[in-house]
Amino acid sequence: MNYDLVVCGVGGQGVLTMAGVIDHAIHDAGLHLKQSEVHGMAQRGGAVSAFVRISDQPVASDLIADGMASMVLSVEPMEALRYIPLLRPDGWIVTDITPMVNVGNYPALPALYEVLFSAPRLVALDAVLLAKKAGSVKVQNTVVLGAAASHLPFPSELIEQQLRSLFGRKGERIVKANINAFRMGDAASRFAAALVAAGVASPVLARILPRIAFEPHNVSEQVVAAWCQRLLREDSAELARRVFEADDSLAPDAVPA
Repeated sequence: MNYDLVVCGVGGQGVLTMAGVIDHAIHDAGLHLKQSEVHGMAQRGGAVSAFVRISDQPVASDLIADGMASMVLSVEPMEALRYIPLLRPDGWIVTDITPMVNVGNYPALPALYEVLFSAPRLVALDAVLLAKKAGSVKVQNTVVLGAAASHLPFPSELIEQQLRSLFGRKGERIVKANINAFRMGDAASRFAAALVAAGVASPVLARILPRIAFEPHNVSEQVVAAWCQRLLREDSAELARRVFEADDSLAPDAVPA
């Protein structure tokens, strides 16, 4: 088994914290890993990334070749697009859609989203929305980590254990916020997987998913079925466009008519 992961974002978003949590979970799973890091500028806004290579055999190199990454895991949408050349044809992009406009020529958001939402295997969510709901905007990165968990080659419970260990000394409130954020991201990802399996088009799902304010538990099968039925209708693309552009959050069971 080999699984290559790119973790990316910008300075201040906790990219290397995410990579560290994943590293410890890999170790607990009894797997091998190697990691390389690129640190951006010391101040908030510099690009930051980590390559995490996972295997059931010793890993010789910490570099990921073009077309070999199983996932690009990003806390910033433009940074997710930066690493698409590394992605396998069947690889996944998991990203927050919240921009960190850190350069003068940052692309216009409609154009950025048009490219991002065309990716065939994408979990795009509003991690800031879910982080605030979990109790702190600072757990944005933990939401994104939760959205990646079900795609990683080890049990997601190992990541929860690492989050409890990492934040335990900061008090129960911080632990709870991180666990809730992680579970909200996981719920979003599992919801997305169910809709993809039902045949919902990726561009439709990409515009719907960020507008759902997920709870820290899985969406019920009945609600998932209702969403699938609605998003398989002929007008689903127009509905998804309206929902995304409205910029309002929906409860998971608030399936549009």
